[in-house]
Amino acid sequence: MPNSVSFRSICPVATSLDIIGDKWTLLILRDMIWGHKSLFNEFQQSPESMPSKMLANRLKKLEELGFLSKTRGNLNKKSVYYLLEKRGLDTFPIMVEMAIFSTKHFFDHLGTTYTKEARTTMKTDRQGYISELITNYKKFKRNLVI
Repeated sequence: MPNSVSFRSICPVATSLDIIGDKWTLLILRDMIWGHKSLFNEFQQSPESMPSKMLANRLKKLEELGFLSKTRGNLNKKSVYYLLEKRGLDTFPIMVEMAIFSTKHFFDHLGTTYTKEARTTMKTDRQGYISELITNYKKFKRNLVI
């Protein structure tokens, strides 16, 4: 366990929050599974505008915790790819539930663009939706030319 993580209690909810409950971690994981982002500059293009130092720190933390792996490019040695591992994929159902919750309670803020899937597929077939996106990510990862 990296030095950057300390646990407040033995409560499972508190422990999860200590690991993935900061302002940025789930957004990185979101970008990876929904957006198939894998390069540092791709994460920087997210609408939330995460500061570079914060992004680097969170990517390092996620790697240390086994949520993602990091690999240097074969074609371009300067490129570093971040790829989800099982632990990172296991956070996806949490994000789906958060999207459904936000769509249900804050629909006026979100508008219709981001809520169509949450109001239909995510809500009516959670498991199918989650399985399909995880399968799609695994295909992306397998077919990625590094």
